[in-house]
Amino acid sequence: MSQDLPLTPLSPEELLQRRKTVRARVLLRGVLIGTLIAGWWIFFAPDAMMDPGLKNILGVGAGLLAMGSYLFNLRDALMLRPSKTEPKAGTAE
Repeated sequence: MSQDLPLTPLSPEELLQRRKTVRARVLLRGVLIGTLIAGWWIFFAPDAMMDPGLKNILGVGAGLLAMGSYLFNLRDALMLRPSKTEPKAGTAE
């Protein structure tokens, strides 16, 4: 036997609010990951690997690449698409 509570369906307003919250958190997390990667590259990458002036540019590039790949992999959370379970407008379902 399971002690889980039954899931209650969300109203459209609650669903929209939850999606906005998830989107904001995903964007914030992506920015923080990009900042963390860029900061690590700028401050802790060995100077023997590259010119010190190039370190800043490559650090920002690595941060943008990390943020972009994170957001690309979570694009379903960011993009509002019609649900597959909801009938489309104009159809007779």
